[in-house]
Amino acid sequence: MQRKSLKHDLPQDGYDESYYRATFRDAPYYSSGRSWTDYAPAYLYGHRARDAHPGTRFEDVEAQLAADWLRCRDDSRLQWTEARGAVRDAWRHHDDGAGGVRFHHGH
Repeated sequence: MQRKSLKHDLPQDGYDESYYRATFRDAPYYSSGRSWTDYAPAYLYGHRARDAHPGTRFEDVEAQLAADWLRCRDDSRLQWTEARGAVRDAWRHHDDGAGGVRFHHGH
């Protein structure tokens, strides 16, 4: 199965790559040895997933997001267990708007 590339057609609706690029190494879910190339698809996936599921809690669609991650992850080496935190942060940051650096834990 061919993976869907996330490099093209970047969203124009508030996706803030510079925010994630500047903060991903400080996130509690960051795995040493991983790079921006690994995390960028997870943040973009979380942002797009939020657009696709307005009014829905992350936890309510997490199983579907996990199932779709392998085909949507582009060049990321992250498995879902590593990507989950970044996807969830992008989901919540999308809801919060561009604010200060904050990482969400739990529900």
